[in-house]
Amino acid sequence: MDDPKKLKRQKIIEIAAKEFAEKGYDAANINEIAALSGIGKGSIYLYFKTKKELFLATMETVVEKFNEISDAVMDLDCSLMDKLKLCLESLLKFDENYIPFVILWSRYQLQNHPDFQDEVFEIFKDLRQPFCEILKEGTKQGIFKTPYPEAAGYLILSMVYTLIPNLQPKNLSLDLPVDEKIEFLINFVLNGLGCNKN
Repeated sequence: MDDPKKLKRQKIIEIAAKEFAEKGYDAANINEIAALSGIGKGSIYLYFKTKKELFLATMETVVEKFNEISDAVMDLDCSLMDKLKLCLESLLKFDENYIPFVILWSRYQLQNHPDFQDEVFEIFKDLRQPFCEILKEGTKQGIFKTPYPEAAGYLILSMVYTLIPNLQPKNLSLDLPVDEKIEFLINFVLNGLGCNKN
């Protein structure tokens, strides 16, 4: 049976992720997080000593969640192109509950605008970069042609970012079905990196 305190801690982090994603660190309200978590303000400090500690725990959870997704795909016994497609699907078809974590991830990963940058940098050192891994290995195998596989991996990641509606202003969001977005990105990789399909 799961530890009730651990479950409550996880619930607090999930509520906090939504609050931090919507309002940012400074405007996030610890009383609101406590109330939505079903505990009193004083009780939240039994789990996290400060608001900053709660924020950093939330960022650690961001890394854990993204690494779980990456590990599940990268540990599969399939081709690199299949892994690429699965990574794209996992980012573009994420569960709605992941949205706050995706927003927080994007602030660091792609916008370079987190609160407590030094501490968050240390946390994000453990974030797995599957697109970079796929491009590096694919270049070694002669599947992709690029002298800069890591940069190409980050370029793919930034393209995915532009196709996630929750991360874009409504006037910039491309209203395409998810499967078409994935096909577009796969074709971009195939054509842009001189992919050897044989």
